[in-house]
Amino acid sequence: MRTKVNLLFVALVCVLIIWQLFVPPALSVANDNDFQKLAGRYCLGPLPGTAPVLFDYTSLHWYFSPGACIKWRVRALGEGALGIAMGLNRMFTSRVEFDMRWMGFVYGAIFLAGFVYLQRALSSQRLAVSMAAQAAYVLVVCNAVYIPWLNTFYFDALTFASLTGAIAGLGLVAIGSRVDAVTLLTASGWLALVAGSKSQHTPIALLGIPIFWLALGRRQFAPLWARAAATVVVLAAAAISLGTIPAGYAGQTPFNALFYRMLPSVPNPGKYLAETRIPPSWVQYVGYHAFRADSPIADEETQMRFAGWFGPSDLIRFYLRHPGLAWGVAKVNLYEASIDRLRMKDGNREHRLGNYEESTGKKPQALSNFFCVWPVVKHAIISGRPRVFLAWIVAVIAVAWALAPRSAGMRVLLAFITASLVVAWMIGMLDGLDGGRHLTVFNFLLDLVVCADVAFAVRRLD
Repeated sequence: MRTKVNLLFVALVCVLIIWQLFVPPALSVANDNDFQKLAGRYCLGPLPGTAPVLFDYTSLHWYFSPGACIKWRVRALGEGALGIAMGLNRMFTSRVEFDMRWMGFVYGAIFLAGFVYLQRALSSQRLAVSMAAQAAYVLVVCNAVYIPWLNTFYFDALTFASLTGAIAGLGLVAIGSRVDAVTLLTASGWLALVAGSKSQHTPIALLGIPIFWLALGRRQFAPLWARAAATVVVLAAAAISLGTIPAGYAGQTPFNALFYRMLPSVPNPGKYLAETRIPPSWVQYVGYHAFRADSPIADEETQMRFAGWFGPSDLIRFYLRHPGLAWGVAKVNLYEASIDRLRMKDGNREHRLGNYEESTGKKPQALSNFFCVWPVVKHAIISGRPRVFLAWIVAVIAVAWALAPRSAGMRVLLAFITASLVVAWMIGMLDGLDGGRHLTVFNFLLDLVVCADVAFAVRRLD
């Protein structure tokens, strides 16, 4: 019976992935100018002689051209996914044109594998609990809020594809009565995909490493060499993403948080600048962000100089000295992250990343609502209500802690997920721009906790 149920859910997830990523009009997420960080390394760009399509519409057709070659210093494991996708594209599609749906095929396969691994993690639970967890997962996660990300060049796409498998793997290690070397190393492989997907999400993966070392009194636990190997695998993947962050990034994000998000809200910006090493004359840039054409930190040299004046650690200390300003940034992030797929809000205008190609005739920044029953319900409660969203976050986490089994392994797993949510939120606080988009993985994690809440509730009732 369990096998048939699991196969039914796998088939359902396959249908939802195929329908969204491959059946016309195929869904994607519009490029916000980040695609070239991955595609440029392999000389992929828009049709030669044309400008890239940004923000309003997606573009599923890319072209190999020497003019598109950009050697970004940022490295990520998504390069491996793109390499496989390009090989399949050359074999079955074209050597000149790249069909983005091959990215969807690769990431979709990883996503599906993660779901199957989740089924394995649920195999020790009663069938009713497993069915509830899987049904919740399908309803909450497998919709147009998250699945279209798999059809993109965003580094985040690998995060979405692998995060379920990583949590399932850590669950098997933390809760399993017997944990062998294969189980531990498999979990490390999933966690490494998250660690190497994007530097912003690497800390989440690093939080999982201690679980490899917690035997929690179990006699049959993976040997020391396996724990060490699993740790090295995750650290190696983390080194790829963290070790290739351009030095200028340390200046961009604090600049945005300070000049674009905080200083415009105070009556005397110069007073606050005097607390930093930033020259007083820079008060003229209040209201600017790092990506304006006339930004004072438009190049890496000025970004690095600014980081020396006011880097991420200085921003954290600034928040601690001015909790009111920190709450102001948090409130903006809560607002933007509470609204359905909002990238950012500029004045009264809400900016989103469209899901459709222009050829479909959809309006700019149009979003798909395919299978979005849960998002509609959720956003009816929290959308545009920062304090309600904050209460929602606390409630979802609190319910998980209240209903979860009282075992040491489950407490360890919940501690990891709770800490991951905190870290994902804090990383969003380090950048004052695109709060909605940067907290998409936070929302994904929170929705996974909602699925856990359902499973825990059914376990109590069954």
